[in-house]
Amino acid sequence: MRHWEKYTCVTFVERTDEESFIVFTYRTCGCCSYVGRRGGGPQAISIGKNCDKFGIVAHELGHVVGFWHEHTRPDRDQHVTIIRENIQQGQEYNFLKMEAGEVNSLGETYDFDSIMHYARNTFSRGVFLDTILPRRDDSGVRPTIGQRIRLSQGDIAQARKLYKCPACGETLQDTTGNFSAPGFPNGYPSYSHCVWRISVTPGEKIVLNFTSMDLFKSRLCWYDYVEVRDGYWRKAPLLGRFCGDKVPEPLISTDSRLWIEFRSSSNILGKGFFVVYEAICGGEIHKDAGQIQSPNYPDDYRPSKECIWKVTVSEGFHVGLMFQAFEIERHDSCAYDYLEIRDGPTEDSPLIGHFCGYEKPEDIKSSSNQVWMKFASDGSINKAGFAANFFKEVDECSRPDNGGCEQRCVNTLGSYKCACEPGYELTGDKKGCEAACGGFITNPNGTITSPGWPKEYPTNKNCVWQVVAPAQYRISLQFEVFELEGNEVCKYDYVEVRSGLASNSKLHGKFCGSEKPEVITSSSNNLRLEFKSDNAVSKKGFKVHFFSDKDECSKDNGGCQDECVNTFGSYACQCRNGFMLHENGRDCKEAGCEHKVSSAEGTMASPNWPDKYPSRKECTWNVSATPGHRVKITFSEFEIEQHQECAYDHLEMYDGPNGKSPILGRFCGSKKPDPVVASANKMFLRFYSDASVQRKGFQAKHSTECGGRLKADVRTKELYSHAQSGRLLLGDRG
Repeated sequence: MRHWEKYTCVTFVERTDEESFIVFTYRTCGCCSYVGRRGGGPQAISIGKNCDKFGIVAHELGHVVGFWHEHTRPDRDQHVTIIRENIQQGQEYNFLKMEAGEVNSLGETYDFDSIMHYARNTFSRGVFLDTILPRRDDSGVRPTIGQRIRLSQGDIAQARKLYKCPACGETLQDTTGNFSAPGFPNGYPSYSHCVWRISVTPGEKIVLNFTSMDLFKSRLCWYDYVEVRDGYWRKAPLLGRFCGDKVPEPLISTDSRLWIEFRSSSNILGKGFFVVYEAICGGEIHKDAGQIQSPNYPDDYRPSKECIWKVTVSEGFHVGLMFQAFEIERHDSCAYDYLEIRDGPTEDSPLIGHFCGYEKPEDIKSSSNQVWMKFASDGSINKAGFAANFFKEVDECSRPDNGGCEQRCVNTLGSYKCACEPGYELTGDKKGCEAACGGFITNPNGTITSPGWPKEYPTNKNCVWQVVAPAQYRISLQFEVFELEGNEVCKYDYVEVRSGLASNSKLHGKFCGSEKPEVITSSSNNLRLEFKSDNAVSKKGFKVHFFSDKDECSKDNGGCQDECVNTFGSYACQCRNGFMLHENGRDCKEAGCEHKVSSAEGTMASPNWPDKYPSRKECTWNVSATPGHRVKITFSEFEIEQHQECAYDHLEMYDGPNGKSPILGRFCGSKKPDPVVASANKMFLRFYSDASVQRKGFQAKHSTECGGRLKADVRTKELYSHAQSGRLLLGDRG
């Protein structure tokens, strides 16, 4: 939307009570939209599977603005050829030619570069079959079609004609900028009309400063004037109408948009005016729902920013916060960049949380109708920032009847649920509680079995065992027998194991089927084991032994800076993804993303593996083998954002020492590539992720094969029969 706003005079505003409006939805048509305004209620734009890309959304908004597909113009046969036999069955209607009375291109020539033009193989029966073939130009070249990167110059010109945009002015979206009257400081022409629209990040305000002012002065500024309005259009509240040579005081918007309009109608002309503006983040928000974003989101936030928001919803409600995205510079104590949230209207209110890193905070609910939020960045590393939805939230559990729950009422954002104390389970109405299997166990070791063991367990059972060991001890589980009804997602019957006593404690796993889980060790001296069966199939169940072991990590974290991993009779220090262990075996240091690999074999993986790789990441691997051997890469896992041409996230592999070497392949999607072998002893890999979708990434094994291409010259060189030989000989030479 901001892309259309930047290059045209079209404005998209959040709906309040308008009768006609657009709504983004998900329909069976996938990526589709009506053309122009339908009127009479909501108008859908479907953003289906794989449609949530910048260029595709900009294309669908083009339909809303009033654009048909460029290749359906009445004059299209002079410019392209439609190859109908290559079109997928049922998609032929997308290639029908419009009649002259149905579409008006406003005098603009056929635009191969339009964002509204299909690509050569759109809706093709095969990737390499053309459905639209551009005719060759005067130089014999077929123009490129189907770009989804930006509006073309033709798109911009046609939209400006369609919406009768002023010839003078522009849309400004940067956090700082300036503009001036036409001809400034040499004088503006008579009968000028200019409109500037400033649109910054929602949640920010705009400070407008006139640094120079010289317009013909008249009563009420009737003839020549510049108007500033607090909003997105010419009927927004007026902040001021100015003429003469007195420089106005600075103006501050109440929201993230300003409208500045200049008109001249006299023959007595002045020098004009010059204006600078700056976006300031934060402010007081009095709304029952909305979104707060870090400055410049979804692009990287600026250095040295401080933004403070005070959110107030209606009396009698709480503030609910739900994060859609979160990426702030990581640090153990969030000392550099951070988001701070407090339960009340001031910086002295009780602290809810101090957040940084890449993990989205849990949903947040305030105890009153106000929250205070502060975002701060230092002068160094910048990340994508955050986006959070806020809304008014009611606490159903605060009612006198405890939400209708017999024992415990658990409030959730937008709803609530009943729960029971340990040793009890919900009755069929999901409100009452009855005695259940399970219990509270303090023995140092023992055995737990499913209800009815060794016979099949009954249906509709929910059992919770809470095991507590002495302080500084950890609890381990070893399953002897395990046979539950199950599928891939353990939807029916399952065993769930958590560290801690609560149902939202750290999850170790959710298990079902007939495969015994590996040994599980708690991260504290408490462990929770929950068994649940549905109303259908019953199996033999499970038998599990539990025992306790002293945890050396519980005291001073075992001397480890980051993570201390307890083992039986010992312990080891580890670091989070993105960090590596220091040589002293205890401290952690941040790992880079440029890797030099010279070992004969080993593994490599995308950043954050096995978690999803981060956005905006570029990593390289320079793999070298012993002369006389070729580098071989074999993939064990592969899941990178899918695109037909791997234009977004991808892994590139080159047959040589750098990115200028011949390319071996560019890979994305979920299909594992076949093993890739270099022609000699060097291979270069580059992984890239963009700002949108993240996937699990990849894991691969690097090894060597004998043979390869060698270049002979006058110098004596060596090759080795075994991949390790060269390294051993070089080491012997000192």
